[in-house]
Parts: sequence; structure tokens; C-alpha cells
Amino acid sequence: MPLLDFRPVLFTAIALGLLVAVIVVTRKLARARSGAAELSRKNRELATLRELTSIVSSVAPGEEILARLFDTLRQALPIRALAAVSYEEDPDGQALVSFGGDVTLERRSFLDWLATQKDLESPFLPASPTPRVASGPDRDLVLNPRFQHQVFLPLQTPALIAGILIAESDDPSLVTPQTLQELSVVSDHVALALQDRNLRRQMQAVNERLQERAQMLQRILEVSNELKTHLTLEHLVQSIVQAVHHSLGYRVVVLSLFDPAENVFERRAQVGFDDTSPSAPPRKVPREEIARWFGEHFRISKSYFVSHLDRKEPVEDSGKIDRRRRNTAPGAWHPNDLLFVPLTAGDQVVGALQVDQPRGGLVPRLEDVQALEIFANQAVTAIQSARAYEATRQMSVRDSLTEAFNHRYFQETLSRELARHERSGQPLALVMLDIDDFKKINDRWGHPVGDLVLHGIVEELTKGVREMDTVARYGGEEFALVFPETTPAKAWVVADRLRNLVAGRLFVTPQIDHPLAVTISLGLSCFPEDAGTKRSLIERADQALYQAKRSGKNCLVTASSLADLKTL
Repeated sequence: MPLLDFRPVLFTAIALGLLVAVIVVTRKLARARSGAAELSRKNRELATLRELTSIVSSVAPGEEILARLFDTLRQALPIRALAAVSYEEDPDGQALVSFGGDVTLERRSFLDWLATQKDLESPFLPASPTPRVASGPDRDLVLNPRFQHQVFLPLQTPALIAGILIAESDDPSLVTPQTLQELSVVSDHVALALQDRNLRRQMQAVNERLQERAQMLQRILEVSNELKTHLTLEHLVQSIVQAVHHSLGYRVVVLSLFDPAENVFERRAQVGFDDTSPSAPPRKVPREEIARWFGEHFRISKSYFVSHLDRKEPVEDSGKIDRRRRNTAPGAWHPNDLLFVPLTAGDQVVGALQVDQPRGGLVPRLEDVQALEIFANQAVTAIQSARAYEATRQMSVRDSLTEAFNHRYFQETLSRELARHERSGQPLALVMLDIDDFKKINDRWGHPVGDLVLHGIVEELTKGVREMDTVARYGGEEFALVFPETTPAKAWVVADRLRNLVAGRLFVTPQIDHPLAVTISLGLSCFPEDAGTKRSLIERADQALYQAKRSGKNCLVTASSLADLKTL
């Protein structure tokens, strides 16, 4: 029996074994290469994410961040053109847009397209939307017609839509599943980083506003305590406008008090201009001129802001893109903007504060207006206290019948003015006057008619002198007039004019069947020509008055003329 030759079979088996080994090794090598590629991809993805985190977490401006974002993505992925949109940087509802690479689309056209993407404002999109792929020249948006492949990625978290990434390339690998997966990971990471950046910026802004408000309230407390030290209304209103100017930050402040008798707002204090300035408002304004701005559509808190854009109707919508996470930063203050803070005590209108030219140049925020209102409440309390003080003070220094100053006030005023004029070297005049035959009036027609005459004569005297002059009842039917900074010649002219005013007045009363005419006699003495002390000045004026009585009444005699008579 011949022996079988197993060599061919053996060779075949060995060949098959070698083939299997090669296949196994080849597969292992392929898996190794695939694993290495995947590992390389993941390492590249991690490096990209680390770089993106560093970029977005920086404090650089939004435009710089988007530009660095493009450079990083272009190095990691086959991107040739990129449009990046961020909503979180926007202070007014408008999107911040940045282009990277070879973009030929005009920015205005891109913004017009962006305004039509209303789906990006919906709060109900999936947390991780699938990238949208578009190819060819017919796609909705074309950054560059030379690039045929496009990927659209909303940068979105469950809390907000932070922005958009639109990438284009002429490389088909841009739209492969692997690249799309990388872009999805990148977009989720960038969205979270932008959200974190937004939250940190909002927290910083809130902390800054809280600190500003605390400082503002501290300043209000300080100036409110200062208001308590000013008892006179004249000093108080000046302190109020100065406090709003210096402590609350407005270059122009006007304080008007409401006069119900005339139904007008009277300007009592201002800072930022004077009465000679062309921009100075009228001294008195009818109530309706200010109250017409107190409409509900102008209301901010308890105050009223009237934009220069519309003095009659509410401002129309400007058509800006409105986002869910809009930041309501104020706009720039315009010279024709108006801001009124009413001063009220319950239902009673006390006055109004009008402020202009905020030092920061921006329309005041709600918290700024509320700070003004807090201060306004303190100001109203101080104004009411000052008015009560003045009313009490007036009762203590005024004659209850004639409303002229009383004898004590005259003595204090004359002492104070003489001391001032002695320091300045300026002249001062004193007039003592007496109603002629006043006792006969009382005896014949009674004291009510006498009281009418006293009151009427004070009216004439008050109308005929300056605000700085003093009209006082010295006693009975005798009055004293103090003329500061007045020469003897000028005092003589004024006193004689007063004599004629009184003589020309006719008193009509039911107790008398005909008009009653009354005359006065006057004596004039001057400092320092006639006397150097208060006592001697009064004595010289009295002597001149008695001489006027002896000379036939209804006349004016000067102390200097008495000296001339003695010389003769």
C-alpha cells in the first residue's frame, strides 16, 4: 500500500493559519488605529473644550471672545466661515454678531435674516437640538457662496438660548456624523459657558446696584439730617436742590412749591442755571402746565418720566429683537427729556422737583427714581416743618391787627442793621410816622373804623417799599420804617411818596356815609449823618416827626433840617 503524501495538506493548513493570523493581526491593528484615532479625536475635543472654557470665561469684551472662538474652532474642525451670535451680551435686546473667516454676507443682511428667526425666542426647544445641515446654493442663509456645506447650531441650555453658531466649509467632512457630533459637544459646552458668564455678570451687576443703593440711602440719610437744621423755608429749599445736585447726581434741579391761592407752581430754588439763563423756567407756572405730564403712561413708581421722543403719546415699539433674557439697561438722557418727582403730603400737593442732566448721562433706573422719591418724602416733611415754624414765628413778630412787624421785631432789626451798616460803612434811614388826628377818627366813628384805617395804611406802606425794608407798628397809630442801604436823599423821596400814597387813599365803610381821607406826618433820620446809635437815631426821627406835627401835619421833616433850624 503506497504511502500518502501529507505535505500539500500541511502546506495548505500552514498557509491558512498564516492567513488567519494576518487577518487577526490586521484587525487588531485596524482596531488599534481606530482606537488611536478616536483617542486622538477625544483628546482634540477635550483640548478644544478647555480652550473654549478659557475663552468664554474671560472678562474680555464680547466681540473679542467671539473672534477667539472662531480661531479655536477653525484649528480643530474644517470650518472656513463662521457667524457667531450672542444674546447675553446685549443691553438693549439686540444680538451681538461676529463674523470669522471668509464671510462675504453683509452684516445688515445677516441681521435682517436673524430678525425672522422667531423660533429662537421659544423657551420650549429641546435642551440639545440636533445640528441643522444645509448644502447647496439654495439654503436660507449663505455666508459665502463658495462654501457648499453649512451647519446651524443653536447655543442653548435648558435655561436660555445663549446664541447661535453657523459654520460653512468647502470640505464635506464638515457634515459627517463625527464632525457633527463634535460640533454638538462644542455648542453645548459653549452655551453652558455663556450662561455661566451671563449669570456671573448679572450677579456682579446686582451686587454693584445693591452697593450703589446702600450708598445712595446713606447719602439720603445724611442730607435728610441736614434738612432738619434749616428752620427757615428760604434756606431749606436751597438746601434741598443742593442735596439733589451733589448727593443724588443731577446737574440741574428745580424746586417749585404749589400756591393753591393762585393755582400755580412757584419756582423757589434751583441749581444749574440762574434767572438770566435762556433755559431758566418761568418763576410761576400754572398748575396745568406741570400736571399735564402726570399721566399714567408717563409714570415710573410715583414719579413721571416724559421721553423726548414723545411728549403726548407713549413711545412706540422700536422693532428691536426682543429676547427672553433681555437686559433693561437705561438709554442715554436727552436734553428734552423730563423727570418730575411730585412733592405730596397725603392728597395735598406741596410742590414738584424737576431734575435734568443726570451726571451719568443715562435715563435714571427705577431704583434711582425711587431714591429720589425717598428723599422727596423727607423734603416734604422738612418743608411742612419750616412752614409751621415760619407761621409760628410770624405770629410772634407780627402785629395781629395790621400784620405789620411788632415793636420787638423793629428794635431787633434796627440793632442788627445798624451793626451791619457800621461794618460796611453804608447809609441807613429811619422814618417815624404818625396818623394825623387819629383820635378824632376813633372818637367820631368808633374803633372798627380806626382799625380799618390802621390796616389800610399798612397796606399802602408795604406796597410802597422794597422787600428788604421793614414796616413796623411802633405803638398805637405810630409806625416805624427801616430803609437799609439808603442815602438820605433817596430816603426822602421814598418817604414823601408814601405820604402821598396814604393821602390819596379813600377809606369806604358802612359806618360812614362818605369816603374818608387820612393823612400822615413823617420824621426822617439817617445813619451816620444824623446819629451813630440806635437810641439817638430813634430820638432824632421822633423829634423830626413832632416838628412835622407842629408844622401843620401831612408833611415830612428831616432831622438834618432840625439841626439847620437850631443853627439859625
